[in-house]
Amino acid sequence: MLHFRSLMNDYHLKDLSGKIKSVLYAKKKSGQYLTAYAPYGYRKSDEDKHRLVVDEEAATVVREIYRMRCSGMAYGKIAAALNEKSILSPRWHWELHYGKKGSCKYSKLWTYATVKNILNDTVYLGIVTQNRTGSRSYKDKTMIQKPETEWICHEDAHEAIVDRKLWETVQEKNRAVNLTLLRRYLERYLSNHPAIRVEDKRNPAIFMMVR
Repeated sequence: MLHFRSLMNDYHLKDLSGKIKSVLYAKKKSGQYLTAYAPYGYRKSDEDKHRLVVDEEAATVVREIYRMRCSGMAYGKIAAALNEKSILSPRWHWELHYGKKGSCKYSKLWTYATVKNILNDTVYLGIVTQNRTGSRSYKDKTMIQKPETEWICHEDAHEAIVDRKLWETVQEKNRAVNLTLLRRYLERYLSNHPAIRVEDKRNPAIFMMVR
């Protein structure tokens, strides 16, 4: 009897989980913004909480971040410049403008990672990208990254903060910097390990550098 009851409970949980996921998936497909917090530079619309509108105060900072990167500044130097101007970090900005406590447990300072995330997020082009993560199953709530083929993207979902030309220029600089860092790492690695091990040759990046 207990085994049967356990099976029924498991079936009920699986069915309920499937229905919830179906509803959320349909909302994502329709372009509704379902994340709990709006990204820095935006806020949720007063009329529709599933739509983003520009937070002009923060958007001004986002545009400045893109301009600084376009001029050649590194992520860390951009963060330092913002901190020098006493511009609050995104979490503090949200709490002071839209939170209830008026304070925040997180740092007021900008970091390398925060700047990097902003400079690589397509949301600033007006694109909403959802369904990037999900749980393994209704039993295992461990969050996993989904393949890009399962992402749900909507262009022109909201007003863009940066234009396409500036975005592309920044992405080119990001790629160039990443390539330079990779080359420096490989040069150091190869200088210390002149004999490349067999397993290293399976790494496409190393193979391309040493072939």
